[in-house]
Amino acid sequence: MESGTFNPEEHLTKLPIRRWNPKTNNWEIDYADYLEVKWRMVWFRSENRQGTKTVIRDKVIDPHNRFAYYELEVTDSRGNVEIGVGSETGDDFEDYIEKAYTKAYGRALAALGYGTQFAPELEEGENVVDSPVEAKVKEDKTPVREEPITEAQRRAIYAIYNALGYSEGQMKEMLQQRYHKGDSKALTKQEASDLIDYLNSLKDKN
Repeated sequence: MESGTFNPEEHLTKLPIRRWNPKTNNWEIDYADYLEVKWRMVWFRSENRQGTKTVIRDKVIDPHNRFAYYELEVTDSRGNVEIGVGSETGDDFEDYIEKAYTKAYGRALAALGYGTQFAPELEEGENVVDSPVEAKVKEDKTPVREEPITEAQRRAIYAIYNALGYSEGQMKEMLQQRYHKGDSKALTKQEASDLIDYLNSLKDKN
């Protein structure tokens, strides 16, 4: 990417990352350099004055279970196109719909090169609270809650793994390896959220 007047290193923050530890069956907190989505937007707009486009390719909004999922397609002024996906629940944020959109947009911008090196959400298997404001990790995230997977989460998982071209057999193998469960119906709400983020990271790489 051509250098511009925007210096991302001046706007870095430390972001808490929830990593699942299969040995302890608990979430663990780590911190990584992170360029907030609002600064990726500033960077993007400073170098793309016209001809940009953002399209919502897919979305799932479930107010009853407080779950939202977005898939966005972002085009820069040079015609480069990238897709970002993101999901959030009301357990993490009250404005979960806006945060899901922001997460998807931030992923797309990172894929276009705006903050890629400061976007830990693109790392395989990392569960990142991607938000335009500094997020606070709640202590009650550990241990994993036993609330069952929601129908909206199941729909989002189905949509993502189909987009990845995975077969049902491949998905069952992944569920067995990551959660020791043979069917998505057996996942908890938190495990489903982790799986969606994991599938999203694979989609980002593809």
